[in-house]
Amino acid sequence: MDLQGSVFLLYWVINMSLKLQAYTTIKQKILSCEYPPNTLLNEEKLREDLRVSRTPIRDALSRLEQESLIQILPKRGIIVAGISLAEVEQIYELRMLIEPYALERYGKTIDREIYKKLEAFFARSPKKISLEEIHKKDNEFHYMFIDAAKNTYLTQAYQHSYTQNIRLRVLSGSLGKPRIEKSQGEHCVITQYCLDGNWKKAAEALRKHLLSSKEISYSIITELQILLNR
Repeated sequence: MDLQGSVFLLYWVINMSLKLQAYTTIKQKILSCEYPPNTLLNEEKLREDLRVSRTPIRDALSRLEQESLIQILPKRGIIVAGISLAEVEQIYELRMLIEPYALERYGKTIDREIYKKLEAFFARSPKKISLEEIHKKDNEFHYMFIDAAKNTYLTQAYQHSYTQNIRLRVLSGSLGKPRIEKSQGEHCVITQYCLDGNWKKAAEALRKHLLSSKEISYSIITELQILLNR
């Protein structure tokens, strides 16, 4: 490869790296609700915050719009996609169908040591764990049953709502320690049934946990809608 070709390749690699960096950073801020639902974003401010040029920002925004995480509105700007009550219903309908089934059918393929570590984590007081750690472990816990299935179609169906699931979990944590403690306890019950090899009871406990999470999500979205309409 000649010098001109090498320079072009280096430029291309750097440009792709900046695009990925912008996309990953903005997406993480949306999923962590640092950019909450219905927040207006400013392209110039994003450029300043991420210290990149217009091209990586616009490429990232285009990808995020395709993933339904933002809306680009003519003459209004960029808004972080909201979550409606109808979407909450649809998300949990999917989760109620897929997650308990995946646990009951494939939970036994997961190493027992993983369950032991999870039980130890969820048994800890939320006061001694950061909210970030709790959300991370919660995401891992729910996704591991889907991953254990090794079923491409099952995974694709679940992943379609996975990003919204993450946002709802983060928003659920905003209700404070009582909900976090209750959720930790629910995870402990599920994990104990898994350690006992009682997959039917584990699936039932997961179903109850999802119903509880659904009720909290309804409360959060209703509260957000009330605030927006004031």
